[in-house]
Amino acid sequence: MAEPYRSSTLEARRAQMFPILGNEEIARMRRFGAVRHYAEGEYLFETGKPSPGVFVVLSGTMRVGGRDGHGNDFTITELGAGEFSGEVGQLSGKRAFVDGIAISAVEAFLISPEQLRALLIVEADLGEKIMRALILRRVGLIETGAGGPVLIGSPVSPDVVRLRGFLMRNGYPHSLFDPASDQDAKVFIDRYAPRPEDLPLVACSDGTVLRNPSERRLAECIGMLDADVEDFVCDVAVVGAGPAGLATAVYAASEGLSVIVIDARSFGGQAGASARIENYLGFPTGISGQALAGRA
Repeated sequence: MAEPYRSSTLEARRAQMFPILGNEEIARMRRFGAVRHYAEGEYLFETGKPSPGVFVVLSGTMRVGGRDGHGNDFTITELGAGEFSGEVGQLSGKRAFVDGIAISAVEAFLISPEQLRALLIVEADLGEKIMRALILRRVGLIETGAGGPVLIGSPVSPDVVRLRGFLMRNGYPHSLFDPASDQDAKVFIDRYAPRPEDLPLVACSDGTVLRNPSERRLAECIGMLDADVEDFVCDVAVVGAGPAGLATAVYAASEGLSVIVIDARSFGGQAGASARIENYLGFPTGISGQALAGRA
């Protein structure tokens, strides 16, 4: 097995990333979930597949981990009674970045994305604890690149910079292997990209290998465009996910309206690419555009 998952956020804020819920908190959450049982060795969720939601462990132990870009196993943590799985992607039923495997018989209750959103609203103080954990876990995944696509190419390549910028602005974990210093990356290129114009390569979590893809093709491969809205009628459509568009969506949703936000590239709009926004209300020392959009 490879070296354990390492993240500066994990090391500094483990108690917030993986809080242990008390019996009273678990009792308040039960009405939002349904009890499930899993045998030793059974998967609760798998990398690259849509996650059914958040699991709150009642008994037994679950291992959360996956495989890195070299195919080595890594472990993030083990969850026992009173702990829960998931990161912010579970709010919208996105694909899982990691595996959840029962290492002993597990009893847990599953909270679906819809019920998770309801829980965050109804149980405000408990929801704050859960939301903080889900956000910090995504931050940890981004720091390590765990579970996301693997880019293979030179870090100074314009197309590598283009694809990395797209992933970073969308808050998506990924890793980069440089064939100049990584033998496995060189072997991978020899197999899949005999022509220079095929670089960079992108290996998605489902095993698909893309050759110098467009941002849209990459988004399709990694599940960013999984949402099926063809038959969905919403009250408000917001075009442009900059600060104004995000604020509009938040306040429209707070009034009970169903909202969809559309952007050609990433949340945050033009502001999301700003290194520093100064004199913004509530941030007297300034804040980066990506951090502001991420909070929104």
